Amino acid sequence: MSPNTMRDGLSRCRLQSRLTGRRPLLIGLAASAIGLPCLAHADSKAQVVSKGARFEIKKVLKEEGTTVVLFLQDTSVMEQRFLTELETQLPDDAKVVLDVVRLKDVNAPAAQQYQIQATPTAVVYDRFGRELARTSQPEEIRAAVRKGQLMARIKWIDEDDPKAPEVYGAPPEALKRGLPGIVKTMALRPDAYKMFNIMSEMHFTDGFLKRREHEMVAAYVSSLNRCKF
Repeated sequence: MSPNTMRDGLSRCRLQSRLTGRRPLLIGLAASAIGLPCLAHADSKAQVVSKGARFEIKKVLKEEGTTVVLFLQDTSVMEQRFLTELETQLPDDAKVVLDVVRLKDVNAPAAQQYQIQATPTAVVYDRFGRELARTSQPEEIRAAVRKGQLMARIKWIDEDDPKAPEVYGAPPEALKRGLPGIVKTMALRPDAYKMFNIMSEMHFTDGFLKRREHEMVAAYVSSLNRCKF
């Protein structure tokens, strides 16, 4: 449609409105339906990493950060609003990024590649490219992002890892209580972890010094070193 034709149509519409006293609701609603997705596209700060084509997640991960990949239907006004609201709810952190995959439907190659069965679906990845969550619930997305922010730079084995019981020599029920970060830093060095356990047993048992005295010495040395641990 040419600009002249559009102007002529709008002029006729205004004239009819003045003559009949009716507003051109149909045209207004149609314009809104067409315009809303476009406005959402323009206002969104999220990076579009795919429009349905396959893509490699490793190429879009935030280096040393947390990545949220949101799969949504490109023509859905409600899902565009979901994107807008999600952007306001994510933390203002340079290490957290929101990427968008715009789909025609869940049969698109990208949806099939990442097993997306419904939209909107957000997949949250940590700094190592491990999946932290797959959900459409904003509170679950925020919780996963928070977990990613707290993740250490060392690639240790977390308590919920299938290998954890074998590595830490403890049943899954005990691991649910959590392990100190200083313990998990040795997860990839079984020999160092074994020596650390021996030292811990010496530290936390009574000998020439009582345990409380061990703790007092450790706390004093930490204060001299300006170490919060």
